[in-house]
Amino acid sequence: MSPDRRSSKSLPASTFAFLLSTANLLLYHYPLLAFGVVNIDYLSWNGVMTLITVAVIVWVTTSMMLLVLTLVSVLAVKAFSVVAVFGNALALYFITTYQVILDKSMMGNVLDTRADESLELLPVGLAAWIVLLGVAPAWLIVRTVVRSPGRFRLLVHIVGCGILLCAFIYINASTSLWIDKHSKRIGGMILPWSYLINTARLQADRSRGDVKQKLLPDILSSTDEPSVVVLVIGETARASNFSMYGYERQTNPQLAETGAIALPDATSCSTYTTASLHCMLSHDGGRSGPYEPLPSYLQRSGVDVVWRANNWGEPRIDVETYQKAAELRAICAEVNCDHDEVLLTGLVERIRASDKKKVFVVLHTKGSHGPSYSKRYPEAFSVFTPVCESVELDKCTAEELINAYDNTILYTDHLLRLTIERLETLTDVPSLMMYVSDHGESLGEYGLYLHGTPYTLAPDVQKQIPFVIWMSPAFRESRNVEDERFTRGTVSHDNVFHSVMGALGISSGVYDESRDIFVR
Repeated sequence: MSPDRRSSKSLPASTFAFLLSTANLLLYHYPLLAFGVVNIDYLSWNGVMTLITVAVIVWVTTSMMLLVLTLVSVLAVKAFSVVAVFGNALALYFITTYQVILDKSMMGNVLDTRADESLELLPVGLAAWIVLLGVAPAWLIVRTVVRSPGRFRLLVHIVGCGILLCAFIYINASTSLWIDKHSKRIGGMILPWSYLINTARLQADRSRGDVKQKLLPDILSSTDEPSVVVLVIGETARASNFSMYGYERQTNPQLAETGAIALPDATSCSTYTTASLHCMLSHDGGRSGPYEPLPSYLQRSGVDVVWRANNWGEPRIDVETYQKAAELRAICAEVNCDHDEVLLTGLVERIRASDKKKVFVVLHTKGSHGPSYSKRYPEAFSVFTPVCESVELDKCTAEELINAYDNTILYTDHLLRLTIERLETLTDVPSLMMYVSDHGESLGEYGLYLHGTPYTLAPDVQKQIPFVIWMSPAFRESRNVEDERFTRGTVSHDNVFHSVMGALGISSGVYDESRDIFVR
């Protein structure tokens, strides 16, 4: 092909960038525009201009970024665009299917999801999205011939886009209040910038968090009395589906027989696992910097700490015994070793073998982690039927979805009962079981599924959690505990650190008696 013929069939670099921006707006921003239509009076002049302003912001921002990349090279903008259309196709699927918002916390969920659970989120139907919104646009991008840009012309277009954006926003300043009010939700739906920018923000935060953890002050006093505290960290359990909190279904029949107490009005400090664990294991919710978490602090203070995990997301901890489910499964003789019961393998024997007077055990469960709720419990606990077996939750009926989720709570109830039974065999030592979920879950309310919605926007079902305790008779007697004290006030993840310390009879400069549920 001659140079002149090739040139006649090629596109100028600026035109290519503008066409890509237009395609990006039209193909990947239906949820954003639909959100605007639902939440403003789109028949009014101000409503129409608000929608147009949002569209202009998306188009101009994308155009400017692509033009900047074109300054580097045509190959750079093409490579970026090919990757972006695949990322957009995947992101749009999850935004549309689960109504997620791709803010910084949600990107933390994405990056912290293990490969096995990632596969659960990839149904066969996703292939159509990838082909139509990924493969086809990528093929067109690769096939398009783009003329090498003139640097001066590109710079003029970049500056022109910036002026256009500023002028449009200035002229339509009345739209800024609505945009500012919904900025988090809007920002989480602008593709590809939502997941790219928020991933960068997340990694920047984590890199700052990789600095050496500061040590908490040494303990001031510790009783000589032996004690055992087991903290069971739940996953995705919401209080509204616990019969102990008034749910009409009997999802806690076994706990109800143990004398366990459900603390009312309990809330999480986050809607995703990593932040919630960081909060509950910190003396101040992690607000004052990278201090050592509770397990490391107790281990350093002479407590025998055992961490058993069928989940992930905990902060960096330094304990003598850290056991993953796979390690325990190799020696498990329980009935349901493929589920959370594996964490109980040899637990009593491990506690009795300790040469320390005080033992702190953490059982980090997989609990009710979605969307594959039906895989979180053994077949024997499929009590509520029919159940949703698809990861595309909007394709299940509300009844099937709730049935599957309630079965996970029923199995959690069983697991907690087994934990209590093991502690009951320790008749010679005061013992305590504390169960706290990391966050709640949306099951289709307001069109939302799963969790991870920004805290200020999240519905109550993602923040209201079960907080359940069981105390042995010896523990009740030694702490002079009356059940009535647990009906007063509210509790949250902020109570966990100080209540565990109080239960173990340990005090230090960071121990806050007002947050200890056993002394309030």
